Amino acid sequence: MGMIEDAHKSLIEEVGLCYVATASREGEPNVSPKGSIVVLDDDHLAFADIMSPGSRANLEKNERVAIYVCQPSSFKGVQFKGTAELSKEGPLYDQLAADIEKKGLQLPPIQNAVKVKVEEVRVMGG
Repeated sequence: MGMIEDAHKSLIEEVGLCYVATASREGEPNVSPKGSIVVLDDDHLAFADIMSPGSRANLEKNERVAIYVCQPSSFKGVQFKGTAELSKEGPLYDQLAADIEKKGLQLPPIQNAVKVKVEEVRVMGG
């Protein structure tokens, strides 16, 4: 059994928004909302890096990441911690770009696909 349970997957699908926390090598934090969060499998999440130069710079030097998904009406949430891998091309990049295009959002092209290997899960609130 993987780290990401069915209840976590349902929450991600329902909410569709997460907050990604990163830190520079020196510990300078950054938090950025992501509306492109997807579950890849029981151990991996992914999101598109579109307009997040702070997150991108941090992840290029420090792959550690925390992702928080919360249902505002119930205050139920899940925090995922793990390591991120950035890619500028490939199947995941293409999938995330297509997902964003389907939403009809007028956004710049994605800079990177970010794949996160989930190593810790913490259920919060509710």
